[in-house]
Amino acid sequence: MTPAPDAGPDAAGAWDDLLRAEFARAAHDVTPGPAPVAAVVRAGRARRRRRTVALSVLAVLGVAVGVAAGTALGRDPHPAAGLAAPPVRSATGAVAPTPGPPSPVLPRTSASSASSSSSGQQIPTPVRTVAPGERVTAAPGWKVWLTAQGKHWQGGEDPIEQFRSVTDGNLDLARPGISHQGEGTFHSGLYYGTRDAGRVELADDRGRTTAATLLELPGRPGWGVWYAVTREGSNLGLRLYDRAGRLLSELPPL
Repeated sequence: MTPAPDAGPDAAGAWDDLLRAEFARAAHDVTPGPAPVAAVVRAGRARRRRRTVALSVLAVLGVAVGVAAGTALGRDPHPAAGLAAPPVRSATGAVAPTPGPPSPVLPRTSASSASSSSSGQQIPTPVRTVAPGERVTAAPGWKVWLTAQGKHWQGGEDPIEQFRSVTDGNLDLARPGISHQGEGTFHSGLYYGTRDAGRVELADDRGRTTAATLLELPGRPGWGVWYAVTREGSNLGLRLYDRAGRLLSELPPL
């Protein structure tokens, strides 16, 4: 099949035609397979998913870096461990204290007494609601109870039952008032003429005050009983306040 070296240009052209014919016949005998469309689509989807995941990771990292930077900028550059926050200075130059937690609201069901706050503001005494005839131990050797007719108490050197009426017409229940019965250091009485009693206070001649315990019947009938034990038994003045701290009535020292 190799032409002679001296065959000339015509022999070389014939040889080329023969090669083309052989190649055409060989190509005709080859049957091409189907195009791999499905494989190409799967590969494209896989690449697209990897690109989406990469972009999502980059977005999350960007947000995290931004938050960390904001926290670092907002942090005190010179922290002082264990020191309280400095007071806030107002526009007028006065120093305002750092706000504290709100004061708790006192319920109207506890029998414990409340005293004045350190700032002098009076805190209402919780009022204990008792059933008619329910005997309350007011002090060692002393019992107090209420009925619809008034105040009952018993104790002391002559422990006989005593009674102070609210229905005999001797008390003006339409106006705030207070009464006082005392024996030794135990004191008790009635408060009346208000449904908003907040505090009964006893004060001695030295300026010392004692907050009394308040009792009422269910339904807030507009009157109740107070009792207290003091250091001294005489020369005491009484004051009745409402829950807003307004003075409603007072008795001068005895």
